[in-house]
Formats: sequence, C-alpha cells, structure tokens
Amino acid sequence: MNVITAYLETMFSAYPHNPRMLEAKAELHAMMEDAYTGYLAAGLSENEAVGRVITEFGNLDELAPQLGISAEIAPGSSSAAPVLSATTVPPAYAGSDTARRPAPAPVTRDEAERYADVRRRTEPRLAFAVAMFVVSPAALVALVTLSSGGAIGLGQDPAVLIGLACLLVVVVTGVLMVVRRDQELAPFRRLAAGEFTRAPGVDRWADELAAEVAPRRATALQVAIGLWILAASPVLAMSLLAPPAVTNSWIGVAVAGTLVMVATGLVVFIPTNWAQSVAETLTKTDGDGHASDERRSIVGVIAAFYWPLVVAIFLAWSFVGSAWGISWVIWPIAAVLFGALASGLSAVERYRAAQ
Repeated sequence: MNVITAYLETMFSAYPHNPRMLEAKAELHAMMEDAYTGYLAAGLSENEAVGRVITEFGNLDELAPQLGISAEIAPGSSSAAPVLSATTVPPAYAGSDTARRPAPAPVTRDEAERYADVRRRTEPRLAFAVAMFVVSPAALVALVTLSSGGAIGLGQDPAVLIGLACLLVVVVTGVLMVVRRDQELAPFRRLAAGEFTRAPGVDRWADELAAEVAPRRATALQVAIGLWILAASPVLAMSLLAPPAVTNSWIGVAVAGTLVMVATGLVVFIPTNWAQSVAETLTKTDGDGHASDERRSIVGVIAAFYWPLVVAIFLAWSFVGSAWGISWVIWPIAAVLFGALASGLSAVERYRAAQ
C-alpha cells in the first residue's frame, strides 16, 4: 500500500494544493485502498494487487470528471483564468476550448446497487411478459385446427373468437407487466441511456456481481438452449408419426406445444441475465450507449409498423381465404425475419464501430 500512496502523491504533485484537490486525493486514496484490499481478498499477491490498482486508477485525466477536478487539471486553465474551486465551477466540464459542455454526473455505488436491485426484482416479470407474447397465439392455433378437424364439438367461428380473445387477453397482460416494469426503472433512465460518467469502483463492483451470478446464468442458458432446440419436436413428431387425419386435427396443438417450450426457455433464462445486463450497462462508454440507443430506436421504429402489419396480413389471410389451418405459419416466419433484421442492424453497428 505504501507504493500506491507514493504513486498517488506523485500524481497530484504537479497540481495546486487547494482544498478541492486535497479532497479529491483523499477520495481517490480511499478508492485505491478498497480496490487493493479487494484484490488481496481475491487471492492476488501484493505486487499483483498494486499493479492492478495502478492500472485501474493511474490516469488522473480519466478520473478527473468522477472526482470533480476537471477544471483544476484542464490544460490551459491556469493561463486563461485563476484556478477555481468546486464551489464556483460545476464539478466536471469536458470538451475543447471552443465548445465546452458539462460531463454527465458520475454513477455512484449506491445508485448502481439500487439499479441492480430493481433489475433483479423485475427481470422475472419481463421474462413472463415476453413468454406471454410468445404463447399468445397458442390457443388460437390449437382451437382452430381442433375445430376444423372435428376433434372438439366447437364450430370454427366460435373457436376463432375464443382464440382471438385469449390472444388479446394474454398480450394485454404482458404489456401491462412491461409497462409496470418500465415505471420501476424510470429513475434509472440515465444509466440505461449511458448518460453518466463511469466510476472505477462501480465498474469493479458490477464485474464482480456479474461473475458471481455467471454460473447460474450459464446453467439457465444451457437449459434454455436445450428447450429451444427441442421445441421443434412436437411439430416434427406430429407431422412424421401421426396419421394424416390426426395430424390435420392436432397439428395446432403441436404448434402450441412448440410455443410453450420456447416460452419456457425464456422464463428460465431471462431472470438470470440481470447481473450481466447491469454490468454491461454500467461499464459501457458513452459511444457504446449512443450506438445502442440508435440501434434500439431504429429497431423500435421498424417494430412499430412491422408487427401490426404482420397481424393484419394474418387476419386478412385467415378470414378472406378461410385458411385458419395454415395461416399460423406467418408467425414463426415473421419472427425469424425480424430477428434477422435486428441481428443485421447489430452487425452493421459493430462494423461501423470497428472502422
């Protein structure tokens, strides 16, 4: 720790020894000491811990916005004007001499912990909402094929009406769950948008949190992938093993089973992904946040008219062509196309970022 203290003294020796700088030095010393203790507890040697701490906290220019001393160490500030204290100058200003704008406020450990707690509590709600969106057409598909094949004593029109009612109720319930979750996450919108300055202590805490939950997340992902791969088995079994008469009546039930298996995989995996998502949110750069927001906005605009168009095509095909027994195929096709579109946008953004 003596090496770290000496290094810290050297870092601050070239700058004014005013109260704000002394306070920042004490704050940074506490952060470095916490990191050093944490690395020792993790099993690193003293030399390794010192090296890690100096690597993580050794650039005062990067740490200045978090410590509120950008004005004190900014190049040319001493020649242009006297050094100002934090009581007269906003904590952090970044940019060139011709265009200065305030840097986002740094994320605090308390804010990060509260954000993580809300994500942990609301992630199961998101999982069930997404699962409900996936299974929403299951009742419609199953009832229509069963009624058209004479497997149940229900006319096709009543079956369609009941199926559509179930679909709408399930979708509305899922939307309400998502809206409620968004309300709970509203106080942390700046974090989700990347409008904050990263803090080394928070970065380390977020990475440790993700590492702690990683084994459970990996297990859940394995189970979910298994369910998603096996999800095609009900349809394949019904198509290949059952007689044609049985297939015509029960293929909708097999499709519903496929949707249920996909939804089950989502319910298994999504609740375990909160820690990794929190870590990615808290450790992303401003540029990453802007690109992510731009990509989400583009996908959101496309989704705003894509899915209503799919619903309109589905209903038009089904009612006009009396094709309830086959029109359900539009849903998996539309989902695959939308997934490919979203993945393509992500690939384009990664390519642009690499240039």
